Amino acid sequence: MRTPIPPRRNRFYDTARFGQPEIRVFHKAGRGKKAPRYLLKCGCCDQKLEIYYAEDGLEIGGVNGTLDDWREILLPLLEIVPPKRSRRRCSPCRQP
Repeated sequence: MRTPIPPRRNRFYDTARFGQPEIRVFHKAGRGKKAPRYLLKCGCCDQKLEIYYAEDGLEIGGVNGTLDDWREILLPLLEIVPPKRSRRRCSPCRQP
């Protein structure tokens, strides 16, 4: 079962949520022999990436693969942990 993507504003150069331009996401349902797809557009330019999906696999940017293959490649990238911030102290008062 497909998890829906939460609603997005898809405004060009929208930096309100993350401090940098947000990816714009569009969905098109499949019709006839055409597979359903997501279109991801850059938040600050015209670059785009199409992701076609079906029960048995995904095509991302023209590269076909099974769902398990894509999971093996992409999930480790999504679980990257950001480095911990060092606790700097304010020099005049030495408070954290």
